[in-house]
Amino acid sequence: MPDLETTSHPLTTDIAPAACPVVTEGAVILSDGSALTQLVVHRMLPGRRWVFSAQWQGQAVFAKVFTGPQADRYAQRDAQGALWLAEAQLLTPALLWQGHAQNGQAQVLIYAAIPQAENVQQVYAHSDAGQRLALIEKVVRVLAQQHAAGLVQTDLHLKNFMLAHEQVWSIDGDGIRQKTLSKRAAYQQLAALIGKLAVLDQQAWEAPLLSAYQQARLWSADCHPPQILAWAARDKANAVREYVERKIFRNCSDVLWQQTSTFVLARNAHATLPDLNPHLLEAAMHAGSILKDGNTSTVVRARLAQLDVVIKRYNIKHLLHALGRCWRPSRAAHSWSNAHRLQYYGFLTPQPLAMLEKRFLGLRGEAYFVSAISALPDALTFFQTVKNDTLRAETLRQLALTCYQFYLLKISHGDLKASNLQVDPQGQIVVMDLDSMQEHRCARRALRAHARDIRRLLQNWKDDTSLYNALLQSFQTVYADHTPLKLAGISI
Repeated sequence: MPDLETTSHPLTTDIAPAACPVVTEGAVILSDGSALTQLVVHRMLPGRRWVFSAQWQGQAVFAKVFTGPQADRYAQRDAQGALWLAEAQLLTPALLWQGHAQNGQAQVLIYAAIPQAENVQQVYAHSDAGQRLALIEKVVRVLAQQHAAGLVQTDLHLKNFMLAHEQVWSIDGDGIRQKTLSKRAAYQQLAALIGKLAVLDQQAWEAPLLSAYQQARLWSADCHPPQILAWAARDKANAVREYVERKIFRNCSDVLWQQTSTFVLARNAHATLPDLNPHLLEAAMHAGSILKDGNTSTVVRARLAQLDVVIKRYNIKHLLHALGRCWRPSRAAHSWSNAHRLQYYGFLTPQPLAMLEKRFLGLRGEAYFVSAISALPDALTFFQTVKNDTLRAETLRQLALTCYQFYLLKISHGDLKASNLQVDPQGQIVVMDLDSMQEHRCARRALRAHARDIRRLLQNWKDDTSLYNALLQSFQTVYADHTPLKLAGISI
């Protein structure tokens, strides 16, 4: 299972606790005079919620600090959800303290830390296939316990579960509601959970996960795996669209959003970047090394603060081009959206760092997409130089797997040439140049676009008979559905 981002670039994942409005000299002073100290930020929703690990009265804790006009409501909802989980005798962190910060600007909940706990989403991402299936079966049984107790998660995610000593804990009471689900609604919740998995795992595990849920509820096999899979695919696609079309274009825990009269800027909330504007980006490009200088785009390797980055500027060629582009989302916005889309689905791609669009009277002009440097070889160079036959075979398999996942997800790249694919030391594929990528709603259009992608990919090695045939064999082995291969002209 690939990580959710490439690891060839340094990013700062620690947000300074001092940015929280109720942190003073590295601590949160509470209304009873006690203090949260040794603060480490784990999650932040600007203007609304901070989650810290901390020390409180000599013990390790997790603290949720709620700010803003609805802090009381959100804190009470979180505490009530935690109480319901505890009353249902589900494993959940004990609520140790509830009150407000001494300055009155926040509501605070303090939960006991779970010793040696890991977030299920992180464990899943770094485990092999057998371990992942066993882990998700445990999560499914806990979900069944929640449903049997009349509890429903309104925002179901793998990160709402923790693993400690082989046991799964339920966390995040904020999304817990009391509700008795119909069988159909319960199965749809199961599908929503399965939809959080990698698409290949969904395909492979739909039956055992459904069986695990039915056994935990003592239900007969009155729902079939294809229906669960269809619901899972629908829920995942909706969640991805919400994230990449809306959430990352406003302030959220992952993105800082800025809008002025002359530009709009989205930037990675976890990256160490200077205050960005068009003048700073242009200066960085002039000081950097040109990788591509074309009419439609200019690509430069540059340095911003302590980060080596790639800046891609999407140029305006002439007045008619400006008129055609000014009212549509820029290609930089498409790249920003698609980089997050790939990461959400679990593909490797250079970390998206920022997107900036120039604006004049609200109309778009030149735009910039900033990503982390990935110094890996492209696929053409890799296959020309690789000496290890095992690594070569694994890379061919990973290339076919990447394409097959695109097919299952109805994603087309639009320019799937070897220079837009890189290979990491384990043979996994890193996908680049995302401004033409699309996630299709229409299956027929997705199929045709995928066939074009395959034909474009194969053109890279049409003169290398051995490699070409080996790649064809990988496609035929990996693709359970050969329909797109036949459409692409590959004989089976």
